[in-house]
Amino acid sequence: MDADRNLIQNRIIRDMSDGVVVIGLNGHIEQINPKACELLQLSEKRVIGKPFARFFFEYEENDAFSQTVLDAIYESGTLHVSVVPYFDGETTKYLHVTTSFLTDDGRRVGVIAVLADVSELIRLRNEVEAKNQQITALLESMVEALSSAIDERSPYTANHTKNMARFAEAFLDWLPGKDAPCQFEGEKRRAFLMSVWLHDVGKLTVPLSVMDKADRLGDSLPEVRERLRVIGLLDELAEARGQIDADEAARRRQQLEETRDFVERINKAGFLPDEDFRRVDALAARTYTDEHGVTCPWITNDEYVKLSIRKGTLTADERAVMQSHAAVTGRILSHISFPDSYRDVPTWSAAHHEQLNGHGYPDGLTADAIPMEVRLLTILDVFEALTAKDRPYKKPFPPERALSILHSMVEEGAVDREMLSLFEQSRAWEGIL
Repeated sequence: MDADRNLIQNRIIRDMSDGVVVIGLNGHIEQINPKACELLQLSEKRVIGKPFARFFFEYEENDAFSQTVLDAIYESGTLHVSVVPYFDGETTKYLHVTTSFLTDDGRRVGVIAVLADVSELIRLRNEVEAKNQQITALLESMVEALSSAIDERSPYTANHTKNMARFAEAFLDWLPGKDAPCQFEGEKRRAFLMSVWLHDVGKLTVPLSVMDKADRLGDSLPEVRERLRVIGLLDELAEARGQIDADEAARRRQQLEETRDFVERINKAGFLPDEDFRRVDALAARTYTDEHGVTCPWITNDEYVKLSIRKGTLTADERAVMQSHAAVTGRILSHISFPDSYRDVPTWSAAHHEQLNGHGYPDGLTADAIPMEVRLLTILDVFEALTAKDRPYKKPFPPERALSILHSMVEEGAVDREMLSLFEQSRAWEGIL
């Protein structure tokens, strides 16, 4: 019966379309079918009864093939499957190798290796991977070019995204091996960097009059200056006509000069304290009589709103327009068919102004809905804005001051404490600022 069973087994092995090699416990090749001979470029007469090592340890290129067989010996309870290169002395092909212990009635009697030539599949896979890499490189270069074009719409943000990308790359280079809530490796790293490059794409729809607004009054400043000049001329005319005396004329000139100085000063001020805010209220209440006898305000209601801005240069309406860029970023990117490994780019990019306490925009997300990638992106965005040297409405802060502001945002519950601590440790800005 054993002889019959072995005969049937040998015939099955010989007729298999896959290559089969059987190695005895003594390390000698006991059986090899025609397909295996073809794949390995060996003859049956040459190898039967010979040590396995004699044929497969000759070339270093076949170390992976040999190791797959040895793994079956050392780990007899498992099946080992590998795709490995095989060099026959002239050419290299790729073999799909499955190895395991061969048993007979529970006794280990040898190792069996089943081989299939997958060289063509590997070639096709490599071609696909090469094309995917080319497409990815093209996508990334187009994204960087688009981002640069967006930044360069305004001379005041020309380096914003580039600096953020530099900070991000330096941080991600430093991060591996650190105890961090999130790691960025391989495709995830590339996806995150793409979200950095694309985070401000929505600014394409923000008018330059808002994006480049360097002071409170903006385009209204020439009108205010001209009006104050006219008021001065009217006072001179009134004095010449004898409608006011010299003392009154001098008082008005002094008041007008003080008003000019006040408007010029607060127009560029970073913050409006209560005392200045009250002076704006008083200025808004002042009127003069024009050459037609019409009573007119020293400043219009629109100018009053602009001069009353407590912090920064944007009115509430202008700030809403500026903040709309985050939602627009999401909408624009949602129409792009990103590869699977980049599928989170639209979400990360659009959420870079969200805050953990729910006070951010565009969606007012809270901590549970804000992934670590977005938390890092937010820190990079704020840090770059604070340290930027090309903003007309403020002087650049040194890194230590910018980090101090970010720590205050941590205390307010706006940004992530752990991610900020890691960024601070990385010193990612060194050599960039």
